Amino acid sequence: MKLKILLGMVFLTLQVSAVDDDGVRHYIKKYMEKKTNSIVNNIETISSYEIPDTNGWEVYFLSLDMQIKLDNKYVQRTMPKVVFTKGNKITLSLKDQNQQSYAKTLKPKVPSDAYDLKHLLVGNADAAHKILVFSDPFCPYCQKIVPKLIEAVEKNPKTFALYYYHLPLLKIHPASDITTKAMHLFQERGTIDKLKACYHLSVSEKERNPKVVLDAIKAQTGVKFTLQELNEPEVLDAFAFDKSIKKRLMVTGTPTIFLDGIWDPTRFKYKEYIK
Repeated sequence: MKLKILLGMVFLTLQVSAVDDDGVRHYIKKYMEKKTNSIVNNIETISSYEIPDTNGWEVYFLSLDMQIKLDNKYVQRTMPKVVFTKGNKITLSLKDQNQQSYAKTLKPKVPSDAYDLKHLLVGNADAAHKILVFSDPFCPYCQKIVPKLIEAVEKNPKTFALYYYHLPLLKIHPASDITTKAMHLFQERGTIDKLKACYHLSVSEKERNPKVVLDAIKAQTGVKFTLQELNEPEVLDAFAFDKSIKKRLMVTGTPTIFLDGIWDPTRFKYKEYIK
């Protein structure tokens, strides 16, 4: 495979035979501080791995803790950065043979702590394949894809384990706030059919009145929640954890699906394992 490699950011000297994790963070810190006139307090490596079929190129997913200068004062920001290395080369831009940027087609690998029993929706934890999904019940693509995904795993529990993460897109679907919290409680109670029913509520995704959304949930599932139930500390903590995993995996939209730790942009690779 031929690669188009843009090496506008090569820091290492010929005296260095290979770039390791410390080297990547050192040079990205140097580069970002010089380019942005900011202070990089810390860089965390979220994930790194060799990119298949690239003759040795590796990708690093970094999280930068920065103080960015705005209007003559420093503001704290966390910034993601994707970096590619091979030997003593380091670059921010690497494209495949179709001129697609790997920075847009790759994501970090799923960390092991994301596969916890609290997020296991259906399937068997010891199954051959792990699926992890981020979903919003008012996302039209989620409505088409995720209920069928859940049903496929329910029918193949020895093949799949499905780990479910909530990603309410509140700016465009404000009704997701109440709805996803209700779905979290349905999952905890093991009432998966009621969770799936929340993908078909008779309410606008733009609805901001909690009572209207709660009434729609009751009409669809037969369960009447209170705002107090949906805003208990345990529920809010669960959503904070989901948000932290979303950041670690650099997820920006729904549905986002990972199969065996690797992002699946097609969202349907799991079907290859259904006999």
